[in-house]
Amino acid sequence: MPTIDVSEHLYRQIESAADGDDLDAAMWKMVGRYQRGNTPGD
Repeated sequence: MPTIDVSEHLYRQIESAADGDDLDAAMWKMVGRYQRGNTPGD
């Protein structure tokens, strides 16, 4: 899997969204929400 570098600010947002859970899982949830919110017709 490729490495993705993010800003400190974004990393803190991901940590906050994870709320102590797995960071990868939190990131995938954020991606899913973004796609649902930005895909016309869904």
